[in-house]
Amino acid sequence: MMKILLTSILLCFATIGMLEAQQPGNFHVDNGNLAGSFADGTRNDWEETVIIRAPAPGQIKKVFIYLTGTVAKKDTIWIVGDPTDGPTFPPSIFCRYINSYAGFIIDYTGQQGWHELDVEYLNLKSGGINSIGVQHLIKPGGPYFGVDTKAQAQNNVTSFLADVFRPNPQFYNLRGTIASATPGSYMAGVQIEYDNVDSEGKPLPAPNPTLIDVTIEAGLVDNAGNPIKSAIASVADWNNDGLDDIAIAGGHFFKNNRNGTFTNVSSSINVSNSGTIWGDIDNDGYLDFFAVRGWDNDKIYFGNGDGTFTEDTDPTVVMNAPTVSPMWIDYDMDGLLDLFIAYGRKEEGGTETFYPDQLFRNLGNRKFENVTVKAGIAAGEPAPYYDCWGASITDYNDDGLPDIFVATYRLAPDLLYRNNGNGTFTEVGASTGARGVATYSPQYFGHGMGSDWGDYDNDGDLDLVVGNLGHPDERALSSNRSLLLENKINENNKFEDVTEKSRLQFYEMNAGAAWLDIDNDGYLDLVHCQYAYYAKDAGKAKNTRFYRNLGADYLHQLEDNTWQWGAYIHGAWSPVRIDYNRDGKMDILVASSNDYVKLFKNNVAQNSNYINFKVKGKADSTVNSSGYGSKITVDIGSKQFHRFLPGSVLNARASQSSNDLHFGLGDAENIVSVVVRFSDGHELTFDDLLVNKTYSIDYEGNIDLIPQSGGTSVSENIANRHVSIYPNPVTGNSTIEYNVSYAGNVNLSIYDMSGIEIMSLKNEFTESGNHLVNLNGKDLPNGAYVLRYTTNNVIYSHKFIVAN
Repeated sequence: MMKILLTSILLCFATIGMLEAQQPGNFHVDNGNLAGSFADGTRNDWEETVIIRAPAPGQIKKVFIYLTGTVAKKDTIWIVGDPTDGPTFPPSIFCRYINSYAGFIIDYTGQQGWHELDVEYLNLKSGGINSIGVQHLIKPGGPYFGVDTKAQAQNNVTSFLADVFRPNPQFYNLRGTIASATPGSYMAGVQIEYDNVDSEGKPLPAPNPTLIDVTIEAGLVDNAGNPIKSAIASVADWNNDGLDDIAIAGGHFFKNNRNGTFTNVSSSINVSNSGTIWGDIDNDGYLDFFAVRGWDNDKIYFGNGDGTFTEDTDPTVVMNAPTVSPMWIDYDMDGLLDLFIAYGRKEEGGTETFYPDQLFRNLGNRKFENVTVKAGIAAGEPAPYYDCWGASITDYNDDGLPDIFVATYRLAPDLLYRNNGNGTFTEVGASTGARGVATYSPQYFGHGMGSDWGDYDNDGDLDLVVGNLGHPDERALSSNRSLLLENKINENNKFEDVTEKSRLQFYEMNAGAAWLDIDNDGYLDLVHCQYAYYAKDAGKAKNTRFYRNLGADYLHQLEDNTWQWGAYIHGAWSPVRIDYNRDGKMDILVASSNDYVKLFKNNVAQNSNYINFKVKGKADSTVNSSGYGSKITVDIGSKQFHRFLPGSVLNARASQSSNDLHFGLGDAENIVSVVVRFSDGHELTFDDLLVNKTYSIDYEGNIDLIPQSGGTSVSENIANRHVSIYPNPVTGNSTIEYNVSYAGNVNLSIYDMSGIEIMSLKNEFTESGNHLVNLNGKDLPNGAYVLRYTTNNVIYSHKFIVAN
């Protein structure tokens, strides 16, 4: 971010005389009184910019700019974005290739007056907290932007004059960093069709928030009752009660109370850290976590099953390096979670040192082996290495093997490691286009701050959003803005840059990002944080943006709904998904060290349906107990939705989202089928699940219902609706009752708890209806068993006990 102060410009008007100019349009930044212009000939090739922010959102139909000067000639007026979001500094010509909506050639007649630009065809939305800019370069003889008579307020500067091509000796000799606020505002306005108006056509004020800040009432405060400032946070269900708990960097841990509130349990866990990443490392059924501390201080803590943790760190995974983002991934598909760590850089005496990322294979018994070289990770990041921040795990080619993506900082290419399925990776960022898009300097890419993967266009594969910090001055020529890369791997083995088409906005301080269906309409929306180098109220707010996916009819464009939903947080880095109250509406935890960590309760999705899942693997198999490597497909007849859980879901620096696989269903009330694919290829299919429920599914096909916060029941075994055994425990003769929805082959078998079939009761064509089978418990030794019923490719499991 530019650390340049706007100074008052020396007045040197070619005075026209103060006159009133009739203002066209329905919103203006000027007062309608023309004072003059910068027409003395000393500012040729300077850039004039005016930022227009209407009081409420709407579609910009026309833009108006007042031009002065006495020479008839052509001029090009540009309609641009406001990347510094305030503004705090004008965008420059150097970022125009990623920041402009359109350019208009004006035939200026030499007569001062208003000029109208018809922009309706752009479908340009602005207003509320969003702005557009109007700018041009001053050429010899003009024309010039007219300036009004009212002095600009220090806290509401709209108009700037920039010596855009002169290197700034006070700021690394960068061009585009010398600018001043003009004495008055440039004369500019718009004709805007507001989204919501009163009976007189005036814009309505902002509605009541529907993404509601419930941080304090939910109890996410420190011991003094104050909200917590931190750029890093994670969510995980560490006590296995079906509701996600919250860990905030700095050693803050909060247990979900199942009633919409949390209890601060930091003192009982008592682990200092700058981030925690969670997974069941030893497959004992209890979540463990990696505590980021860096520089020979990283620790691994194992869950004891009672809400406490024991430190047991293999020295192999502790490196003398600045740890940034660890991730749990079962890359070799052996059922044990391996560890990938993205490292950063240090700066000492003006010299930067970068540290290579590492991959550690889980050997079992809480031991690891460094396989960075052997697995091909080292080959993808050659010396002098990269500064890495926003790493994430994906299955970008849907081959069932988890891949690794690393968003790099310092303009390096992003890295995409394809899992080859034989314990090795191949870096394919360049060949697939995942490394970023071309800039004017071919060797430079972006400043990656976060990333996330989601099927935003509902075509069945994972698309990639990368949060890139990018400056609006000369550095823009060598730096990617935030990118939305649509997955075209199945078509041409490439990612397609659809950033402009999607309307994802360019902001200088873009950081972490998270896909989630906020309104449950069946399309993934996007939360994109915007970082800051100063505290809230110390400057213009750098607001996190909440984008709504407009769906297939609008080419999946992203519309900024921050103002409409009322969710404001300044200077945040990390957004993570969490349904903290289990009401089926995904809530959002956003971490900011400049404002505070905020929990936004989702009241947006009031009239849409959903279905939500937690998946569990099988500890004694090649499927890890956390269910990493799973995919769920939900078919509602008219369309299918796909969600993936390839590993730890990171959205920014050491910030982990919920493992929930959540599906907004729009107005769909019936589900045709749900297919669960585990990491070993094992699939379960269900044809009768209900909407507006959250289910827990395990590898053996057992499904439990997870109630909302405050619910009295712990679980409801869905299999009981299809197969049951009574009495249970079995003490002699018992009856198995099962229901066949559609005539077809039925298999009814009994398995022991190790998964070995020990008795087949039925395997034949069966008509629809209820059926009974007798079981003599004397035929089985005492112990626990699973009754597995398969019909029409659907598996139902029911546990029972034999106690003769």
